[in-house]
Parts: sequence; C-alpha cells; structure tokens
Amino acid sequence: MSKFTVVTKLWPSGASLDTGTDETTLTVPPTASFNRHAANFVVSPDGKQNFQFLFWNTGRHVTNKRHVHWDFSVGGWGVWTATKWYGTPTIGTPGPGVIDVEPFSLGGDALITGSGTAIDAAASTIPAGAFPFSGNDHQIGTAGGAVNVAAKTPFASLQFAGWDLLVFGGDDSGEFDETDAGGSPGSASFFPVGSGTFHVNQNTSANLLALYGNSSKSNLGGILANVGDILTKPGVISPVDPSPEDRVRLAILQGLLQQTKPAGGQTADLQALTQAAPGMSLDELNAALKSVQTTVALGNTTVSALQAQIKAKTPAK
Repeated sequence: MSKFTVVTKLWPSGASLDTGTDETTLTVPPTASFNRHAANFVVSPDGKQNFQFLFWNTGRHVTNKRHVHWDFSVGGWGVWTATKWYGTPTIGTPGPGVIDVEPFSLGGDALITGSGTAIDAAASTIPAGAFPFSGNDHQIGTAGGAVNVAAKTPFASLQFAGWDLLVFGGDDSGEFDETDAGGSPGSASFFPVGSGTFHVNQNTSANLLALYGNSSKSNLGGILANVGDILTKPGVISPVDPSPEDRVRLAILQGLLQQTKPAGGQTADLQALTQAAPGMSLDELNAALKSVQTTVALGNTTVSALQAQIKAKTPAK
C-alpha cells in the first residue's frame, strides 16, 4: 500500500499551513491518477492574513503551474508528498535590479541553509562589483549589466537539478504532468538533471530557486552494471605482463576500486539521505534505513572476505 498526500507550506520558513487533510491510500500497480489545482490565495489559520501561491513541489520537480496532474504506475515509494508553497510578496522578494538565488532541496522539500551560497561566481557572467550584492552572497546586482548566473554542483552533497523563477500567483494556464516512472525522491533511481545558466537582463530583478536533488548514483549499485565495460575497456592494464587472464581480473579490480571511491558517489548519497531525513515520512525513513543497512551488511561481508584473503596470502614471517 502507498499513500499520496498534499500539504501546504509557508515560504520561506517551511512552516506548515493547515489547509485541511488531503491524502489517499492506494495500491500501485494498477495505475492511479490525481489532479490538484492550487488556489491563488490561502488564509492563515488565524484568519488574519492571506498568502499567495508560489510553486508546487510535485514530489520530484518544482513548477509554477498551479494545476498539476500525477500518473502513478510503478509504486513502491511508500508515501508520495506533494507540497503547495505560499508566501507574502513583501517577504523574500529582491529589490530593483537584484537577483536573489536560494538553494532548494527537492527531496528535503526545504531551503538548504548553512551551506553558503549556491552561486558559482567563477562559472557565471557577472558585471564587475555586482557580486556579492551589498555583502549578500545570495544576491547579484544587475545595474552594471546583464547576468548569466550558474549554480554550484555538487552543493550540500546534492547535484544541481535546474532553475525555477519564483512568481507570486504562479501560472494558472495549462498543467504540469508528473509521474513516478523512474523512481521518486529518496529512491535509488531519482536522478534529476541540471540545466545551464539562467539569464537576467540589465536592471532586471529575479527571485530564483536553484534546485538540488540526489543525482549521483550509488557506486555500489553501478558496479555490476559496468563490469562489461571494465572487461572490454582497452589500455587499463599493460599487455606485456601479467597474463591475459590476470589482466582481466586486474581490470575488474581496478574498475571496482575506481567506482568505490567516496568522492561524489556513495558518500554523497549517504550525506544526502542524512540531510533529507528531517523531511521524510515514517515510511520513507524505514525504507531508507533498510537500504542503508543492506549496503552496510554488504560492505561488512566484502571487508571480511578481503581480510581473509589478505591473511591467507600474507607470507609467514
């Protein structure tokens, strides 16, 4: 059994807004579809303030479209949470001629804080003296010229997944189509793909989300899939010595060692899980824990096997 649920949050704090319960328990497969339309405004729980729509976190992507359609055909993800984000236009909106860039975790469904700026100044095209703007390293001034802003990747152990231009009120035309094909946040197959720089004209303002997701595949998961490449890739081992059979074995070993290096791989995945944990549901936490325990058990088995062979092949003193 799985659950599809819709929640509402306040930008930028992430505080929950009580707009009623919206959840459905389902079994996938067979297929299931949902349509939700976000109202332009919602009222605060005390009835004293209106908040305006900003964006949906559909569960895998961010969109300004107020209408979203979900098609579920794969299942196995436990709880799928979609979030409507609302805010106050006077809060978090950059002034004239300023670009504000805030990093946002898709899986964590929250701003990424405590990791500095997501702006890659070296890869961006920025007028002289425009960054940081008034000492704020999340902002770039545009008075001196147009800007092509690039996002850091990886950032906070996550990979860049694209840009979203925040516009209060969103886009009430058409719809955004979402699917669970290929996996969901927190699963081993959730790999959003980043995009290039975001262009902003001179003297123009923009409120940008730099979106981040876990797009680094686990190194352990990719080992078996790449054994064929390891076996056939030329030039890995010298063809002179050792023997052809030994070269094959050494090529496999070299490939495995290369793929199990911590940088950008399994370590990044585990760090991403650690960061996303506060925003996970109970079902998602249990699924993530089971996956990590399986990986740890496999690692311990491998360590024991390697230690036994080292001991057996170490010359006696």
